[in-house]
This record gives sequence, C-alpha cells and structure tokens, in this order.
Amino acid sequence: MAKENSAFTWKAVLIGVVLSAVVCMYSAYAGLKVGGVYWPIITATIMSFALLKLFGKTNKNEVNVAATAASTGGLLAAGIIFTVPAIWMLGLDISILEVTFIAIVGGLLGVLFTIPLREEMIVKLKLPYPDGAATAKVLEAGDKGGKQAKIMFAFFGLAGLFTIVRDYFQAIPSFFNLDTLKLSAAKYFSFGASISLAIFSGGFLIGLKFTAIWFAGALVSYFALVPALVASGMFADKIAAMMTVTKPFGIGVIIGASVVYFLLKGLPAFVPMLKGAWKKEKRSRWWFVAIIAFAVLLSIALRLNVAIAIVSIFGAFLVSYIAARITGEINIDPMEVFAMAILIIVLLFVQLDPVVAVVLAAILCISAGMAGDFMQDLKAGHLVGTNPKDQIKAQIISVFSSGIVIGIVLVALDHMYKLGSVNLPAPQAVALSSIVAAGGISEFMVYGIIAGGLLTLASLYFKQGIAPIAFGIGLYVPIELSFPLFTGGVLRYVADRKGWTEKGQLIAAGLIGGEGFLGVVLALLGLFAII
Repeated sequence: MAKENSAFTWKAVLIGVVLSAVVCMYSAYAGLKVGGVYWPIITATIMSFALLKLFGKTNKNEVNVAATAASTGGLLAAGIIFTVPAIWMLGLDISILEVTFIAIVGGLLGVLFTIPLREEMIVKLKLPYPDGAATAKVLEAGDKGGKQAKIMFAFFGLAGLFTIVRDYFQAIPSFFNLDTLKLSAAKYFSFGASISLAIFSGGFLIGLKFTAIWFAGALVSYFALVPALVASGMFADKIAAMMTVTKPFGIGVIIGASVVYFLLKGLPAFVPMLKGAWKKEKRSRWWFVAIIAFAVLLSIALRLNVAIAIVSIFGAFLVSYIAARITGEINIDPMEVFAMAILIIVLLFVQLDPVVAVVLAAILCISAGMAGDFMQDLKAGHLVGTNPKDQIKAQIISVFSSGIVIGIVLVALDHMYKLGSVNLPAPQAVALSSIVAAGGISEFMVYGIIAGGLLTLASLYFKQGIAPIAFGIGLYVPIELSFPLFTGGVLRYVADRKGWTEKGQLIAAGLIGGEGFLGVVLALLGLFAII
C-alpha cells in the first residue's frame, strides 16, 4: 500500500479508520445532547500520535494522514444527527442502510467538492483555518512524553465511568428541574440542568460569548414569555405556551437568521469563484460534469427525482464552497444553517415528500460539514508538508467506514435515549422537523423569521456573525441543556484569564469523548439486547 517516503501507510489508515469510528460515536452522542459538534482534528491528532507510537517510529506526516482519516467521523456524524432524526420525529421511518447510504453520498460529495478549493483557499488566499494551523503546531512539536494524550485519555476514562454509573446503574439522575423537585414555581417557570459532563465541557469549548447569547434566549423564553402567557390565561399550562408560541418563534429566529446570513455572506463569496473556475480552466468543467453525473445517479437511488437530484448536487457544491470559506475565516462551520436555508428556498417553489426533504437537507448538511473538516486537515498538511493525495485517499476511505458506523449508532441512540427528549434534545433536528411538518410556516414562526432576519442584519453590521442563531436555539431547546452549557462557558472565561485554556481544552475533549463513547456503547448493548 505504501510507497517509499509516503505517509499513506497501513498503520495510518488502520488507526485513522478505528479512531474515526470512535470520533463518530462520541460526536453523535455529544452533538445530539449539546446541539453542536466541535472540530475533532486536534483531538484526533493527539490520539493518532499516541497510537502510532505503539507501532514504533512515526513522523508528523504519517500522523497527519491518520488524523485526517480519524477526524472524518466527527463531521460526518454531525451532518446526520442534525437532520435525519427529523424523519422519526415526523412519525416516519428510515432504515440503517438508508442512513449509511445518505452519509456516504453526502460525505463523498463534500470531499470531491473540496479538492479543487485547496489551491484557492489554502495556497493562494492563505486563509487561517485556526484549528488546522493549531494542529500543524502540534504535529511539529509532537507529544513529548505523551503528556497531552495522558491528560485526554485520563478524563476520557473518568467520563466513561461517570456515564456507566448514571446510565447503566442509574445511580445518578440524567437531569433535574423544577418539575422533578415538585416546586410550585414549576407551574409558570422552567429551570434545571442536565447532569452531563459532555454539555458542561461543550460550553467550555464554545466559550462565554455564544453560550451567554444562547442562555439569554433561554431566559427570555422560560422566565419571561412562557410565564407571561400562562399568567395571562391565554394558555392552560406552560407546555401549551411553549409548543404554540416560544418553540415556533425560536425556530423562526433560526430560519430568518440562516436565510439572511446565507444570502448576504454565502452567495457573494461563491459566485465569483464559480465564474473564475469556469473561465480559467476548461478541465474544471469536466470535473464538475463528472461529479454531477456520478452524484445524480446516487441521489436518484435516495428517492430523489432528477430535478431535485440536480438541485441537491448544485446545493451541495454551493454549501461546500461557502462552508470551506467561512471555516477558513472564522473557524465556524454553520453547516445546518446552510442546509435549512436552501431547503426553505426549495420548499417555497416545490412541495416535497417529508422524507425527501430531510434527505435533501442531510446531503447538503453533510457536504458542508465535510468541506470544513477536510479543509482544516489540508491546512495542517500544507503547513507540515504532507502530500494532499495521501490525505484525500485517507479521507475517502474513512467516509465509507464512518458511514457504516453512523447508521447503527443513530438507531441505537434513538432506541435507548429517544431522540428529541431531554436526554438527547437534538435541537437542529427538532427545528428541521418543524420546517418540514409545516410545509409552510406558522404565524409565530413568521414573527421569529422576521426577528431573526433583523437581528442578523444588526449582528453582521456590528461584526458579530451568526450570534442570533444561538439566541434562537436558546428560545426553544430545554433550559436543562442551556444552563450547564452556559456554566461551562463561564468556566472557559475564567480559564482564559488564568492561563488554563490549553489544559482545559484537553480535559473538555476527554470528557466529551468519554461520555459520548460510553453513552453509545450502552445504547448499542441495549439495541442488541445484550443488557
């Protein structure tokens, strides 16, 4: 398999594929719980260093190839968990095989569409890709004495034990709130916390700014709007008020913010590149035609007619470019935002079968996620001199292996924890299911769309990016998720001031990985009736 001086070795591929499955598992669990997936590239690099050393001598390029494959599982899982659970929430069904097929199609599109972007964004424009650049520093420095790996694996194990105690032995409740505490205030107010190391650690990695905006949305919803609606007599209880007003309004805020952000920041970045590529290089036309022909055939197999297949392929290319560009500039990939924005635009003109609508959103979301992830990998490889062809091969192999894993993982998690519940809120999938179910938009969702659009215009003017989306999520997700997330953000603020950030990030990554991985293992055991 390997050539002389090649970093594409059987060791790198084997370790990369195995780690990608692990990253896929814990990212699926944590993403459904927290509502976001964190760039796994640095974590994957540290783990790859540790495992490759077990086989003897290694080098930074071999580690980079292994980490490229390993990080694939995180964003592939994200694209699936942000979208596909909406099918079950709509009372419909989808098989493990279909989930796997969607993951592989979206993943391959993301990789194939990203390949021609490397020259423009990394070599010519020299976009920073902060996590990719940070990974290059890790690769250059190495992990002397395995210090970073020891910290990460120690807290991985600690979080795993915690998860077993909580979920298997049920010695610790998964959450508490005013209702479980039987307090009279529960009639009007909602407050509590999910007892989860992953959510707390997620808040630490996100930071104070976005978690504070998120929590502000929760306070407006659960401490102002809902109590006022119930006290006024408009609704008999807070559940009715939430389902009728605050949840649709919050989802509307996300939709409005997504569309405005997409139109103002996404399309303007994409159009010049498309024109330039078409004029400058004739062979690029054949590249795009070949990809479209290949992907249309696969998309048709996913119940998409030819017109929708073409839209999905063009949309996947569009969001892949925009995601790659935005990731390079601000280190954030709002993949689900782009997917929902394009889906909403399509639904304005075409009525889609609910499953087809979700599948379309899934392909778009996965493509955007994979583009951001792969460009981070390619940035690290460019800085340390890894052959990009080695990284491309590793990434494609990992798309297939991770695609097989995610279908089984998703079904197992739904079986054990119920997607959309307090245990696994799955906020993006909940929002998507509401969009698809409406087939249009409800009154309070319209108000939210207007508010989200206006907030995003103001946010962009003050250079705050997609902050309104965090506020919208806080409006409708359970406050049991928002509070520990915000607490983690506060701790990150303290850590930044004290100089504890780097060690804190390693600990947070270990805690997320441990709880997520053991959470999925327990779910798999339950699915196969071993427990």
